[in-house]
Amino acid sequence: MRFRCEWLQNPVRVALYSHWDRNRTFWSSPTYVLIVANSIVYVLLLVGGDPVYYFLAQTGELVLGQGYYWQIFTSLFVHFDISHILLNMVGLYYFGKLNEAQFSNRQFYVIYFVSGLLGNLMSLYLIPLDVQSGGASGAIFGLVGSYVAISRQARNLGVALVYAAVIFISSSGPGVNIFAHLFGLVGGILLGLAFASTRRPIGYSEGYSYTV
Repeated sequence: MRFRCEWLQNPVRVALYSHWDRNRTFWSSPTYVLIVANSIVYVLLLVGGDPVYYFLAQTGELVLGQGYYWQIFTSLFVHFDISHILLNMVGLYYFGKLNEAQFSNRQFYVIYFVSGLLGNLMSLYLIPLDVQSGGASGAIFGLVGSYVAISRQARNLGVALVYAAVIFISSSGPGVNIFAHLFGLVGGILLGLAFASTRRPIGYSEGYSYTV
């Protein structure tokens, strides 16, 4: 008779287990670090108002015409209202923890920021120059893309695609930078495939055998 105990096969459970590991701290999680950073910037935006948005959000005419190149990066932390940041932080938490179970911290940050920056760079030439844009969703789409690229779990792949669809549908109004989402997703897929050979194992299992 053989008894097999499958303990951690789902990436979400792997991510939760890693959080419980005594050797890990709150600040060793890229997901939590980024959630805190986005929250701090949002508070600064609430306090500072339009002048801070003008300085940190991405506006093509300022980046290309006046050399506000930092906006390509800082706009990744800019959110325009509470629903904007809440929806993005839920997505960041879910897909962040999934990616933590698959990639090293360094790879995680590369996926997140390169995808977000790619989306912002491309959008400079694809949206009107006077449109102010911001948000973490382009970088989060990078996490969606990287997880889709290496996922072997149909259920979680489905959740990723549903989230992507919800974001695209809810972000289809005037002035919304859907190109950042699209190119962030593409960047995440490409980076996920590039890192696939060195990614972390997605699960843990133990086998026990009893012979009668």
